[in-house]
Amino acid sequence: MIMKRFIYKYTSIVLAVGFLNSCSPDLTETNPNYTDSSNYWNNLTETNKGLTSAYATLLSQFVLNMREEAVRSDMGWYSTVRPTPFPTTDLGYTFWYQTYGNDNQFIERHWAACYRGTFRANQVIEALEKIKASSDNEKWTQQMAEARFLRGLFHFYLHTSFNKGRIIIDDHTPVTNEDFFRSTSSSDAVLAFFRADLKYAYDNLPPTRTPEELGRATKGAAATLLGTSYLYQEEYEAAKVYLNDVITNSAYKYSLVTDMSKLFTTAGEFNAESIFEINFDAKLRPDLGQFDEEILTTRAAFLCFSQNLCVTPPAWVAYAYKTEPMDPKDSRNHLVPTNLTSPLRNVPLRASAMITLPEDLQTPVYLAPNVLEANPALPMGAVNATASIRIFGFYKKYTNHDLYTGEGANPDGAQKSSKNITLNRLAEVYLMQAECYAKTGNVQGALDLINKVRARWGLVLYGTSGEYGSARTYDGIAYTADMVMNKLMYVDRPLELSLEGHALRFTDLRRWGIVKSNFERLATDNYYAEDYKFVNSKGTTITKYRISVVKTPGTMPSSLVPNEFAIPAQNFVEGVSEYLPIPSNEVARNPNLTK
Repeated sequence: MIMKRFIYKYTSIVLAVGFLNSCSPDLTETNPNYTDSSNYWNNLTETNKGLTSAYATLLSQFVLNMREEAVRSDMGWYSTVRPTPFPTTDLGYTFWYQTYGNDNQFIERHWAACYRGTFRANQVIEALEKIKASSDNEKWTQQMAEARFLRGLFHFYLHTSFNKGRIIIDDHTPVTNEDFFRSTSSSDAVLAFFRADLKYAYDNLPPTRTPEELGRATKGAAATLLGTSYLYQEEYEAAKVYLNDVITNSAYKYSLVTDMSKLFTTAGEFNAESIFEINFDAKLRPDLGQFDEEILTTRAAFLCFSQNLCVTPPAWVAYAYKTEPMDPKDSRNHLVPTNLTSPLRNVPLRASAMITLPEDLQTPVYLAPNVLEANPALPMGAVNATASIRIFGFYKKYTNHDLYTGEGANPDGAQKSSKNITLNRLAEVYLMQAECYAKTGNVQGALDLINKVRARWGLVLYGTSGEYGSARTYDGIAYTADMVMNKLMYVDRPLELSLEGHALRFTDLRRWGIVKSNFERLATDNYYAEDYKFVNSKGTTITKYRISVVKTPGTMPSSLVPNEFAIPAQNFVEGVSEYLPIPSNEVARNPNLTK
């Protein structure tokens, strides 16, 4: 069993040591409650404890703002009811409305959480510099690489989210008054700063970790972030170097996972596809409340499967997942795998792994044969033939669908999930490298990489031929670079990476320049919620009302789904809404901030 305890063993250590040395109390006797840097950060054991606390910053739900970023893009509906999100008293709904301001608590907390991470990393960096001469060089260098990786990571997140990349560079712990009132730097300066940190990490981190160290950064994680940062800036040749290293370097031991029981399940934590993962463990710090951002559990499962305030798939997402073409040559797609002439599964394997759908009667959910039998209280579909449409499914990546009878059955509480969160994985790197190839004229190279991911799921592959030959089905289309990009933009990146990483989907839409046009396209796209009739595991025929998403109604009763993107399309302002604003409390505190 993976040893989680090592990683966050020291999350409760004092974090303020060495902070504001110039304000040290001038007392005749030593204050037993005060610790300055002369009494701490004296050896690699102590800096390692500080480093562990810097990693623990990632435990905060606000580092990723997963729910808010999902509904800010086209991947989330902020409710379990329609036609409008409920309740509108929660500020998270403003992300769907595209009306969030600089006083929004989720924006403030995201900013604060990331800068908390840079502060903790800086403490370790400065302490390591102090003890360098007396330390084991190899261990010292690795700790410095980890600290700089984390500082680079948090600056990367801030640069991606806020103020067109013009953020405050936090390169040392504050000591003087000026340190507390730093101005923002240019986007280019921030890029150069965090890339230097990540390059140092890339040059000095190990390619793998021991079981006791899982969750700590590796060379492959640094390469992934560097490649991502260059891709985001359309520096494709530089991006290709790092992404290719992740894909081809055998020292990392990365590979796409094909065992479906190890994809987005607790059993699959730290699998061969995982590059960087946030580690949770409910057994540690049980004294902390569920809303303490240092707690070693996550609320992500609850946010995907609660009765309100959750992120659920919009109609287009549910429809896109279930209608991806399955490869009839892949035995996994058949109800009788040993018989390739038997009927195909109701929905593709990628859909089954990512999302619950009423048609997916072949996939157990919450220890039940399928989601429709999992829990009578689940708010899927309408409650009766005349009731309003509710939701069509749930995202599964963060839920404990493989362990409990429902999130409420978690013995630690519905909002205390121990399931890890994977920030980066190999499939994402394949798709990023495919984009680089498409943008630099290597269309077949792009198709080959996308098809590796699609083959894992048993989907029909793109193009006329490739490495799988006659063993797989290709769609027979002669693709251009623009056609490949359309697949990446509207199919394979959103469906493969839904709700993953740091603001992946919104960042993609923004860097491709299609946020508003995509909202406008979806605002004109109609879907219907249709009744679904099935025979349950007891042999009883059951009808679920207005639960199955279709483009064209069939013989079953149906209702038009209230459009989920008309309001975002109307409210999104190009040139204004692409980045989060610097929080109002930061602006009020710091007179030197510039926009």
